[in-house]
Amino acid sequence: MRKLCFSLLTLVIALPIFAAAEDGSITSTPAPIVSNKAFEVTVRTGDFGSEVYCYTWCKFSDNTEINPYDWNSVNTAEFRMSGSGGVYTFSVADIKAFYKLSDAQLEKLTTLGFIAKTPSGRQTVDLFCDVVQGLREAYSGGEGTSDSPFILKTVADLNELSRTSGDWGPDCYLKLEADIDASGLSAPIGSAASPFKASFDGNGFSLKNLTIDTDKIGTATGLFGVIDGGYIQNLGVTGAEVSGLTYTGIIAGILQSGTIERCFSTGTVSSSSICAGGLVGENVAGEILNCYSGASVNNMNDHASGGLVGKNSGIIKNTYAAGEVAGHDYVGGLVGANYGTVSNSVALNAGVLCNNDFTARLGGNNNQRNVSQNNYCWSDIPAIQDSWSGYGDHATTKDASVLGMEDSFKSLLHWDFNNVWEWKWAADDRRGYPLLRNLNNQRCVVPDAYLFFEVSVNEIVNDNTMVVGPNPTYGIINVSSSVPVESYMVTSLNGSVALKGFQGAVCSLDIDMSGLDCGLYILRIITTEGSVSVHKIFKK
Repeated sequence: MRKLCFSLLTLVIALPIFAAAEDGSITSTPAPIVSNKAFEVTVRTGDFGSEVYCYTWCKFSDNTEINPYDWNSVNTAEFRMSGSGGVYTFSVADIKAFYKLSDAQLEKLTTLGFIAKTPSGRQTVDLFCDVVQGLREAYSGGEGTSDSPFILKTVADLNELSRTSGDWGPDCYLKLEADIDASGLSAPIGSAASPFKASFDGNGFSLKNLTIDTDKIGTATGLFGVIDGGYIQNLGVTGAEVSGLTYTGIIAGILQSGTIERCFSTGTVSSSSICAGGLVGENVAGEILNCYSGASVNNMNDHASGGLVGKNSGIIKNTYAAGEVAGHDYVGGLVGANYGTVSNSVALNAGVLCNNDFTARLGGNNNQRNVSQNNYCWSDIPAIQDSWSGYGDHATTKDASVLGMEDSFKSLLHWDFNNVWEWKWAADDRRGYPLLRNLNNQRCVVPDAYLFFEVSVNEIVNDNTMVVGPNPTYGIINVSSSVPVESYMVTSLNGSVALKGFQGAVCSLDIDMSGLDCGLYILRIITTEGSVSVHKIFKK
């Protein structure tokens, strides 16, 4: 009997001791997991320490299972979960590749199983997440992934997107592959309750004739109602008519967070309450980069109206606006009310109308919450009211002969004309304007008065701050000025441009007219202070 007892004791000691599986819970993003999209699972259990691994397997609709990895083989970096203190996450970028599934197996996949485990032997109970089949060849094609985005080619595709909030998530990718007449779009894409978080690539194409009209207070109105974390790029929206009560813009009513980049808009924005902009109604905490708007904005009944953005608390950089803006108060050519950062941007508007105090060529307000850096505005933007208010953000004013030159945008605003922007000269080659590179359906949106001007001998002025000579000249004209010179332009009497240059800030320069035909020319010199000196030059 002792021997037997001893033998049994020896057996007990020799056997490994297995700890009971511990309770846990699991959630996934997205939920449920989608068969053709990346996912992340989060396991909540006891404190397993910091070295935790994920054992995982597949279950199918025919009640079969596949365990692609051995229990001990997952104790490697590939399967290590991040986190600590009882909360651990694990991500898979490609379900088919990770679980080594065939196409047929992927189509039958219904469930994924998970166990969080440690090298010391602690583990959770079996945890499961449902799997649904991802859409394939929806819209006009694609699977909604970064490698195979959903393709949009028709207004029917747009309307399907506006109704399918499941495709607004951060794991969804969409791309235009044609210009679309969007006049039949029935509702904005994204809302406050279900914002747009996906990636939308316009791919250089445009949505034309967008017509959106909402009449509910608090509703955000635009192509996208509310964007929160989404990324919109390479998109034009042309000839739009967007009307709303609050938060109204052509691209988006509200940019809660996320990015709008390399986009433009034209058309009209009408609102009867707060926050109206040619591109975005309100930018809460997003980024608007390398964009412009030529849309007119009318919001005479309420506050925060801007040619680009109505109200900004985020970041705006490398942008311009050129449409006419009319509002009740807090009105600016670029931004109506700014409580964020606006930089390297310019207002070239046809007019700014406001009958109250907070208005200016660039931004409607200027206070400690307003960060405005390296911004400019056309000095001749019409002040439709009696005078500009002292409360607005006036930025640095420049004559159109300065802002109408590519070198000015490069030197003053530091824009990228190699990859992002391109320069277009007006028909008479005197002044020009920037457009976005490789985007369709762009046209000139700056005012005619900004582009065209009359030059004649009647413009000749006496300027004691500047010496220009010799005159007549056989070639070289020397300019000596007590005020730094920013740029110059030489035109013939018929107005055609013969020479032009951007100096930056110099008090002495030589202009070589030796290559010009003999005759009378007009030399216009613009100083860094914005003054213009005009001289009649005879070339021998």
